[in-house]
Amino acid sequence: MPHYDLRCTKCDTEHYISASIKEKTEKLIPCPDCGSNELETVYKTGPAVLKNVKQPGCPNRGVCGSGCHMH
Repeated sequence: MPHYDLRCTKCDTEHYISASIKEKTEKLIPCPDCGSNELETVYKTGPAVLKNVKQPGCPNRGVCGSGCHMH
């Protein structure tokens, strides 16, 4: 069964709840704190993953060569 981050719009508390998709879409999940069924999904973002980002070149490339690791 999936888990959801849900926020109660009545008491403004956030919960991590295991429930079926049907329970979530039909608002059958009660808030553990106040019992209200007015729970909305909380969307959270994870860390950003950057791909193909070029690192700046070594400012001393001419002195120490292309295999330089910035000091």
